Amino acid sequence: MNEQDQPAIHPMSAPAEGAVVAIVLAAGSSSRMGGIDKIWAELGGAPLIAHALRTMAETPGVELVVAVAPEDRHAAIAALLDGWDVNVRCVVGGNRRQDSVAAGIAAAPNAAWYLVHDGARALVTTGIAARVLSAARVHGAAIPGVPIADTVKRVQPIEGAGGVEAVRGTIDRAPLRAIQTPQAFRGDLLRRAHWEVTTDVTDDAAMVEHLGEPVVVVPGETTNIKVTTPADLAIARVLLAQREE
Repeated sequence: MNEQDQPAIHPMSAPAEGAVVAIVLAAGSSSRMGGIDKIWAELGGAPLIAHALRTMAETPGVELVVAVAPEDRHAAIAALLDGWDVNVRCVVGGNRRQDSVAAGIAAAPNAAWYLVHDGARALVTTGIAARVLSAARVHGAAIPGVPIADTVKRVQPIEGAGGVEAVRGTIDRAPLRAIQTPQAFRGDLLRRAHWEVTTDVTDDAAMVEHLGEPVVVVPGETTNIKVTTPADLAIARVLLAQREE
């Protein structure tokens, strides 16, 4: 990548002291939702994305929320935070998740700290956000994770067996964590990661790992689920109702 490709994400951009920017990703295709746009599905009387946006806005230290979403949704997103004590900016996403994050960074290229959050995780809490920010201030990068409850096996397809797979080993799950968002990063570190790492990754922490920089894990929450399927949406509705009882 060269400076002409992404001039706004140059890693030498000087951070504003203490400024925290939350980047909320809402540009996905909802391909597994059976025709439902999950980001705008009803959840507790509001669009699903509203919950993620408002939790990021409530997180202490966050001065700007950058929503990455299709352009035709920008006005509706801004309206969801109308009257909230936070600045809002909307930008269009890219083809890959990391391209969408890069667009968010470009909208706030001088942040001291970034919180990167998947808008489909509507049940996120300010507690998780505060934990990752606190750890990132010490270590540079922090992500929330939860222990894996299921047994994990390594498998190999059996040729001609109609999808049947052979077990090749059982993986020790004790050191494994299922990773969530929001993920928190020192501003110059995340900008450098997006400047230098061009291979496909599944999250921003992987980009920082590619740099050889440390990433620490703090406790996540099992209720901080990502809505990917209609079943997930149904579970989220139940969990939200229990929280509000």
